[in-house]
Amino acid sequence: MPRSTRGKRAASGPSSSYPDNIRELREEDFKQVSDRTSRLRMQDPYLYQNRSVSRQPDRQERSYYERERTSNAHKAQTARPAAGRSTSRQKTAPQRTQNVGRRTGAILTKQKSRPKRPWETMILPKRKESNFQLISCVVILLLFGLIMVTSSSYYYAYTALGDSMYFFRRQAMWIVVGLLTMFIFAHIPIKWLSRFAWAVYFIALFFQLAVLFVGTEVNGSTRWIQVGPVNFQPSELSKLAMAIIMAYLVEIHKGEIGRLRTFLKLLCVLGLPTILVAVENLSSAVIIAFIGLLIMYIGGCKPRHFIGIVLPLAAILILLIWLPLLVPVESMPSGLGKILNKFMYRSMRIKAWLDPFKYALGDGYQTVQSLYAVGSGGFFGRGLGQSIQKLGYIPEAYNDIIFAIICEELGWFGAFVVIMIFAMFAWNGIRISLYAPDRFTSLLAAGLVGQIVLQAILNIGVNTNSIPPTGVSLPFISYGGSSMFFLMASVGILLDISAYNRQTDTKAA
Repeated sequence: MPRSTRGKRAASGPSSSYPDNIRELREEDFKQVSDRTSRLRMQDPYLYQNRSVSRQPDRQERSYYERERTSNAHKAQTARPAAGRSTSRQKTAPQRTQNVGRRTGAILTKQKSRPKRPWETMILPKRKESNFQLISCVVILLLFGLIMVTSSSYYYAYTALGDSMYFFRRQAMWIVVGLLTMFIFAHIPIKWLSRFAWAVYFIALFFQLAVLFVGTEVNGSTRWIQVGPVNFQPSELSKLAMAIIMAYLVEIHKGEIGRLRTFLKLLCVLGLPTILVAVENLSSAVIIAFIGLLIMYIGGCKPRHFIGIVLPLAAILILLIWLPLLVPVESMPSGLGKILNKFMYRSMRIKAWLDPFKYALGDGYQTVQSLYAVGSGGFFGRGLGQSIQKLGYIPEAYNDIIFAIICEELGWFGAFVVIMIFAMFAWNGIRISLYAPDRFTSLLAAGLVGQIVLQAILNIGVNTNSIPPTGVSLPFISYGGSSMFFLMASVGILLDISAYNRQTDTKAA
């Protein structure tokens, strides 16, 4: 075609300037783009819940960006510098990659030498309202515990202290402090929990070491530290610290959680506070070990590692407790005899647990009196405040043996209601763990719920002589300050996690 004819045809009109495979934009084209964006928003509500978030590249665009980046990086590495030009002015492969990203609009990030920490990669959905069912369970248990502490302690408080409402006022004060603690922990940033996990862990170790040297002895056990007018029990802090640090470590080692080396690392972190607590408080050490092992198992550790390492260690501990009951300590070597003397007290409690009425005036006294209280209550109990066993028969009935007083005054029906409330608490805690916003918070919630539920099971088992006697309180009901403080802190963390519930956000979308 002549050159002049070709120029006239190009200038003849706007429609003739487009090739055959290109046309003008129409109204239905914009509708198709809008429909596609709506489908993507339904598939991924978190990505499009904020209107300011730009559209992410689809699969074809990402493959094009990757090919372009690889091609330019290869050219930059193989190209020779032009003659007469300085090599320092040549662009390197990372610079070319960044320029390609700017031109194409792809989101390209520079590779870092270390993996990102959980608090750096944590992306939370929009905060929702807290779990009302969990709050209801906790408030009911707190009010019920205040009533039962008053009922079970007023006789002892009047005869020993001259003030029948002494324990009522102190327990009410700790409930108020606990509710404030729950409110604070329910509104702290979740990222802080993983960012300061090691700090909390080492603080707990410091206090646990301090209790061995400057601890206060109460009822023959050195488990407390005197902080002004308050006795602080470091083992309660160790329970919370173990849940936080183990969830953090399992999260950052998720790529190699099934390896034996990783399992041994986690076991060392778990073993140090467990051994320190077990020196004076074996029951709390068992709870701490349970928290760590539960998070490790849920996090993906291999069952064969538990069978090959944890079970033999548990068997050795059981053997050390049972051996003095089978063989006299005097007939053993001196070194082994000194070790077994540390477990003699626990061995005698096992012996009294097997036949409490044979040792009713000794180590089995509290167990026998607790069984009297549980059995004499019947189905509906003697009535609130009508307990007989609290009148000097059960020592400190407002503490670890308070479940027996519940059975005596409110009967098996009242005990069943308490157990159902704990079951509702456990169910809501499991749901919080299942629908947590990320892996770290899911493991943390599982550890905290497991601690509270196990503590309730152990206390009820001791009161009914189902398990050997331990010094474990009934959560939210038994009298105690440090236990109440850290329990309510755990509940606050659960409420903080539940505020970012993925199930609620999906339904809203």
